[in-house]
Amino acid sequence: MNKVLVIITFSILLTSCIGKHNSDAQKATVTAERTELKTKTTGDTIKIDLTKSNIYWKGTKMRGAGKHEGEIKLKSGYLITENNKLVNGNFIVDMTTIGVTDIPEHEPVPRNNLNNHLKSIDFFDVEKFKSSEFQITKIKQINSDSLVVSGNLTLKDITKNIEFGAKYQGKFFETKFTLDRYQWNIAYEGNFADKTLVDKDIVMKIKLETE
Repeated sequence: MNKVLVIITFSILLTSCIGKHNSDAQKATVTAERTELKTKTTGDTIKIDLTKSNIYWKGTKMRGAGKHEGEIKLKSGYLITENNKLVNGNFIVDMTTIGVTDIPEHEPVPRNNLNNHLKSIDFFDVEKFKSSEFQITKIKQINSDSLVVSGNLTLKDITKNIEFGAKYQGKFFETKFTLDRYQWNIAYEGNFADKTLVDKDIVMKIKLETE
């Protein structure tokens, strides 16, 4: 499928979900990679339960006029706690599992087209970059279950530090934020259609449960 046809197909798929979709997600702050780890590296290491944890994404077009959403699976991960408070953590995401969930399975052609497009060089290039990683670098406790998390996010071999608010209580970690995908070169380079049709912010909703 040539690039022009891909763009047209992607636009048609997005317009199938026309309607205003305002996001209540916070915007993650993106800065340069932190090379000095500020979080504690000692404490209780608890593995993330991969069967009960999920990463959800949502991409929009034309400032939210249309959207698609889906999931990505975790490959591995752990959290470090001390006195029941989160002090560190790391998780690796299997980018080859990225897929759309709002196109039903009984529509295999548009579903496969979009899945393949997301995995292609135009977006996440999963054949070359099979995984991504998030390493916590700093945690600020706000109250008993609310915190501000900073960490290095590596996507497509580009590492930047992001900061966002999150909830952590007991076995559960949850956050929802938007990321500017251009910061990690997740876009058609110099393509006018991509920059005008598909919005640059991706909504990420992360729900983790430890073993």
